[in-house]
Amino acid sequence: MCHHARRYFGRSAQCRWGLCSCTFCSVYSPIREFMNDGIDLVLFRPDLTWRDFQHLSVRTAEVVNENDPDWDRTAAGRLFSYKYGYGRLNGYEFVTAAQQWQLVKPQAWVELPAVQVGNGSSTLNGEMNGGLPIVSGGVTSTITITQENLELNNFEALEHITVRVWITHDRRGDVEVEVISPNGIKSILAARRRDDADRDGFPAWRFMSVKHW
Repeated sequence: MCHHARRYFGRSAQCRWGLCSCTFCSVYSPIREFMNDGIDLVLFRPDLTWRDFQHLSVRTAEVVNENDPDWDRTAAGRLFSYKYGYGRLNGYEFVTAAQQWQLVKPQAWVELPAVQVGNGSSTLNGEMNGGLPIVSGGVTSTITITQENLELNNFEALEHITVRVWITHDRRGDVEVEVISPNGIKSILAARRRDDADRDGFPAWRFMSVKHW
């Protein structure tokens, strides 16, 4: 099993290049539904980007089914659920917050080099060799992000984390993939799946988490 580089996406500290944030990345499906329901924020905030929509959604979301044990508190103090995300959209709160919303800065990201465990090797095509066997308790790899990494990449605040992994296994559904932040917040990227009997494992699969927002 080999782990590739983590990528951390977030708000830049300042606009280094004078460019606007990208608009070709997909937004959350609830946001698309929200916009398709006839609430057109472009009427009064044509400057809002897809990332502004995400920030507003996270900040104005309402917790639903609050007794569900799946809710977990993030490092920022927000509640997050793998079932409900940050909760349901509140149209009134969303629009009210958007009226005074200060646009987020252009997106910045930190891409870290691959961590090859057990002298393994891997390619973006999914090919892999070597690595370590998955033993009881799993296999762990650790990577350090320094303040210098953040400053060099004009990185100010975390939004998304993506992780690419190369894992071979006779039954993919038995494999769980997790990422744990320095403050102990655990995000389950791939949970165990009873009906997933695929024998190909995770060849260069990329996962994303927004739990560390």
